[in-house]
Amino acid sequence: MSASEGGVTLRRLTDTDRAAFATITIPPAQETFGGRPEAAFDDLPEHMDLYGIETAEGPAGLFRIDRGYGAYDFAAQDEVGLRYFIVDHRQQGRGIAAAALGQLPDVLRRDYPDAPSIALTVNCRNLGAYRVYERAGFKDTGALYLGGGAGPQHIMRLGL
Repeated sequence: MSASEGGVTLRRLTDTDRAAFATITIPPAQETFGGRPEAAFDDLPEHMDLYGIETAEGPAGLFRIDRGYGAYDFAAQDEVGLRYFIVDHRQQGRGIAAAALGQLPDVLRRDYPDAPSIALTVNCRNLGAYRVYERAGFKDTGALYLGGGAGPQHIMRLGL
């Protein structure tokens, strides 16, 4: 199933989508925060689902929904996590991330009806991403996650 709004479509991906989404790239400095786009399909844990962000021009981004996010001590019971949120560098600055995040709650309510909320961590140095998440309605919990490889991260949450 997919959802569409503002010229952006979100849909769950399978391995058959790998070649189409292999065109997504981000600057090396952003890989510190989001990971390598080509690795999104690799080693996908059983508790994570991979989604694609598409525009009329084709694949524009990727993200994972972590159904096992409750394993983190800062996560609420049955909460899902947003991980690996990446928008292709050629598509950045066009409102694609905002449009995708705007329709994310509806997609999550449909695909994960028992999830009360979604949480994420965003690196304290990644102010641009922090602002995009904040504008999408995610609230900073005021706590930091210190287990990330690139430094402290804000913990943000959005009720579903």
